[in-house]
Amino acid sequence: MKITEITGKTVSVQLTKPFKVTFGEIRAMESLILKITTDTGLVGYGEACPFEPVTGENIATEKLALADFRPILIGQDPRDIEQRHADMDHLTVGHTALKAGIDIALYDLLGKATGLPLYQLLGGQANRVKTDITIAIDTPSAMAAEAQRDVARGFTQLKVKTGLNVQTDIQAIQQILAVVDDRVEVKVDANQGWTAKQTIDVMDRFQHTNLKVIEQPLPYWQHPANALIRQHISQSLMLDESVHSAHDAFAVLQAHEADLINIKLMKSAGILGAEQINHVAAAAGVPCMIGCMAESSIAICAAAHFAAAHANITYCDLDSFLMFQQPDWLRDAGFTTHHDVIQLSERPGLGVELAF
Repeated sequence: MKITEITGKTVSVQLTKPFKVTFGEIRAMESLILKITTDTGLVGYGEACPFEPVTGENIATEKLALADFRPILIGQDPRDIEQRHADMDHLTVGHTALKAGIDIALYDLLGKATGLPLYQLLGGQANRVKTDITIAIDTPSAMAAEAQRDVARGFTQLKVKTGLNVQTDIQAIQQILAVVDDRVEVKVDANQGWTAKQTIDVMDRFQHTNLKVIEQPLPYWQHPANALIRQHISQSLMLDESVHSAHDAFAVLQAHEADLINIKLMKSAGILGAEQINHVAAAAGVPCMIGCMAESSIAICAAAHFAAAHANITYCDLDSFLMFQQPDWLRDAGFTTHHDVIQLSERPGLGVELAF
């Protein structure tokens, strides 16, 4: 099997309502949908969804890089995924979102070539995962009302965005915890917006509550303070922006900086990099979460397959597709949802179908 063509199509999907985080307010998602064609007639689909504050690239840079990657990938075997990554890495560093999109399409092809859904190809048995849902930054009362609506919809895990104003953050957390029952687990994501002192103070206020995890409270480069925070809080500390690769994971775990690691396909250059991070974490006895940027159902489907295949992925934050209007180019997402459960298709590969 040889790659005969790689094409990319830029798509934009509107959010059903604005989504506010420390980086700004998101009203629409722009992604690069990738299609890899082979000489056997099989086609693989992927998605590159860069987020410049985290990945350092945008759609324009990824489209330029795609033009460079195309000559070194066409004519090669798409099933040799590790070598295809090596080829791309030899050509240029970075561009992890584009590499993720290509990687997802390669795994889609590998699944179709073997006749296996991706989760089985990766060694898993379960074909479903449970996701949390994210509450964007708003007034504390609006965030609490959103939490009530999400729990009523069947979600038992909430991820609360904070990081712009610590006093308002405290009020929001208080009001959310006041309206959810004991079965609801809460994670707080400060997106690098707090100091170590603020983090310890906030977590101390919410000991013995449903607040179980604090994610990336500090700027990604403030490594020593993470270990300090862990010594002074009862909740688990999860790192996101600080970990893009297996090398990053090894470094932060060796320094005792994290209880959990948030893996995102757009940071890790796809499933191959996600596998490497998870192996490092699992070897250290540290569980992981699989998260997302603002991807459509294509990349969410790939991430869900990855999560379904690995017991060390104990949390899923795969809710971005729930915030978008349904795009007309997506015929089948490759999964269905019921409350907080993502049920994967049994079709080979990702199981997605596009009008592309």
